[in-house]
Amino acid sequence: MMIQKNISLKPFNTFQVEANAAFFADIRQQSDIAEALEFAHDNSLPILILGGGSNFLFTKNFPGIVLHINTKGIEYLGEENEKVYLKVQAGTVWEDLLDYAMKEGFYGLENLTLIPGKVGSAPVQNIGAYGIELKDVFHSLEAIDLNSGLNQTFTLAECQFGYRQSIFKSSHKGHYLITSVTFALSKNFHPHLDYTDVKEYFEGQLPIAISPQALREAIRQIRLKKLPEVEKIGSAGSFFKNPVISEDTFQSLLTDFPHLTSFKVPEGIKISAAWLISHCGWKGYRQGDAGVWPQQPLVLVNYGKASGEEILRLANKIIQSVEDRFHIHLESEVNII
Repeated sequence: MMIQKNISLKPFNTFQVEANAAFFADIRQQSDIAEALEFAHDNSLPILILGGGSNFLFTKNFPGIVLHINTKGIEYLGEENEKVYLKVQAGTVWEDLLDYAMKEGFYGLENLTLIPGKVGSAPVQNIGAYGIELKDVFHSLEAIDLNSGLNQTFTLAECQFGYRQSIFKSSHKGHYLITSVTFALSKNFHPHLDYTDVKEYFEGQLPIAISPQALREAIRQIRLKKLPEVEKIGSAGSFFKNPVISEDTFQSLLTDFPHLTSFKVPEGIKISAAWLISHCGWKGYRQGDAGVWPQQPLVLVNYGKASGEEILRLANKIIQSVEDRFHIHLESEVNII
């Protein structure tokens, strides 16, 4: 493996913003990790783990070493009752895993179609879409401690998954490199159709008549109507989390905003961030090449030559306006570098 110097990260982030890494290592096998970590420790360099770059906004150059995870492979581990277990290398493209599962007749991932990125980054923020989260199909993962170089296995409980959250995004952030994820999929198809957009798509159809292929195609169509294709327009998917507030705060808000879009969750009331942003007038807003996607205000975009700093300034303006009007603080889903 060759460790490269002063490498542009524009091809490695879906926002397509300009930034350089002081050092860059393309990780294709386990031995590459040990070599890169040794180099980082010997030179006292900060380490950044980068998969598909679909959850990062670079606002400056990175002064350390970027480990670009490119390990690939899907291993069938066996089955137990209805469950099928697949061990997937961290550098496997997420959509390639879904293609494999569909071909083999292993189900549970259909609602997560078209999420950009790679498998290793999926547990970090417990990716989710259309009523399903990673934790619903997760068994365990393997990771390397970046300080000691030792391997460790994390179970479902140990990952402490929450809404777009895990220990790898909180208490263990920057401490581990995820090398593989083991999924517990189903040999039987149980469609998840509760999400509003999915319900509307299949209105009038009986669940028993809906095939896995039809559900996956429905998710594709729904996403493509609302979200930009990252290959064509720079973005990182949803930039903001949907905030969760207390029942009392929600009832107070309803007095002034009776049409506020909300969902009941165990932690309280989840409010639609898209609704909040739209009602602050940001939908379709554009300043230079930094903008808010017209079909989905949760998504910030780079129309061409926007810098990371320009996109971040726009995000902060949106956060402030929502706080001023609704007294609700929006949090970013995206990692700001």
